[in-house]
Amino acid sequence: MGPNLYEHRSKPLVLVVDDTEVNLRLMEGYLTASNYEVMLASNGALALQLVRDHLPQLILLDVRMPEMDGYAVCRKLKESDDTKDIPVIFITAESQADAEELAFAAGGADFIPKPVSRAVTLARVKTHIALYAQRRSLEGMFRNVIEFAPDAFVLTDEDGCIVQMNACAERLFGYQRHELQGIALQSLVPELLADGQFNTECRRKDGSLFPAEVSANLLETNHGRLNMAVNRDVSIRKRAESDLSESRQQLRELAAQSEASREAERKHIAREVHDELGQILTALRIDLSVLKIQLSNGNPTLEVKLQDMKDLVDQGIHAVRNVAVSLRPAALDMGLVPAIEWLCDHHAKHAGARFEFQTGDENIAIDDIRSVIVFRIVQESLTNIARYANASLVKVTVEQRQDDVCLLVQDDGKGFDVNEIARKKTFGLLGMQERAIALGGTLNIKSEVGLGTQIRVRIPIEATSGKCES
Repeated sequence: MGPNLYEHRSKPLVLVVDDTEVNLRLMEGYLTASNYEVMLASNGALALQLVRDHLPQLILLDVRMPEMDGYAVCRKLKESDDTKDIPVIFITAESQADAEELAFAAGGADFIPKPVSRAVTLARVKTHIALYAQRRSLEGMFRNVIEFAPDAFVLTDEDGCIVQMNACAERLFGYQRHELQGIALQSLVPELLADGQFNTECRRKDGSLFPAEVSANLLETNHGRLNMAVNRDVSIRKRAESDLSESRQQLRELAAQSEASREAERKHIAREVHDELGQILTALRIDLSVLKIQLSNGNPTLEVKLQDMKDLVDQGIHAVRNVAVSLRPAALDMGLVPAIEWLCDHHAKHAGARFEFQTGDENIAIDDIRSVIVFRIVQESLTNIARYANASLVKVTVEQRQDDVCLLVQDDGKGFDVNEIARKKTFGLLGMQERAIALGGTLNIKSEVGLGTQIRVRIPIEATSGKCES
């Protein structure tokens, strides 16, 4: 509808349609005196022409007219998108019940019986002009909201051809509106779905593609069924997500390198402690044994002292071995499977639970960095079980499946709420997950209170930098 024909008028424009001159002049007098601008039409054909040319805010329409009665005129007005919303008040001397039914069936907004009352007529006119102005204002506000929305709105007919778009759509796709009238929306959104929200790629006028979030909905409107597609360019968000993902991966790789450096340092220290300090303490123990044989005969006090010193050296040797094992278990030098088996045996001696270890392959071909990471995950898992699970049975399974090392640690302990632990962000579980992700792997935890815990780990045998799953 063309709002510019009336929105700047100083007075509301009312069209009066009646085939009787007296009635026209009477209504003109009523309306003019009440500060309305008035147009007069003596037949239906003239009325339709005046409506198309001037677009009044209200029509007072007589029912009984020759050639074309008021009902026919109203039906013609309702057939046009430009005039169908103009309120029509019927004026007739016919039986009120029948006339009202026919008036509303034809699309009328109200009904005034003859002889007309000046007060009733002016009250009805004022009310419907106010309602019409309010509706037009709301429609204008809605159009402005759509027109200047930050997302691209595209309306299509039931065949998927574009009938309207907003300013953002012009900028986003690089077209002017007239260029897209009647064009299939699928030319802009190749992977278009019928309904719902989805992510896809859209095509600009220059042929370039960009990632978009599209929401497609079917609308029932005064113009019939229309499809509305709301398109949001997510290029910046995708780049930000990609940059964030890359940054996270770089941090994980840095953490993995740091972990590898720490493991190398632990390995070096463990060997130094075991070889250097261990050899010194062993040599000292031998010397003490020799001294005990050579000097303690007949001297009980010296014999006791030498035995005490020998016991202290034995404690030192034992402590050295424990420190070396803690830093770097010697079993790791024999391979991943023996190292995990040793770890299970070690915990079985102290945890008070039964341990079952299973493997499908004694010789898993995995490099030292990945071997250490898997070992540390098992070590952390078993430590947590010993501290918190109160389990009676622990099962550890490690095997190679195609290009991955797969690990399963499960217990029949008291379990825990995974969501609650995730909110607490405990560093033990978080560290295990980050170790796996840093190597392009995954770590999934399944647990319920009273039903035990399962930890499943997948680590690629080959390096997969930048292809981590989260």
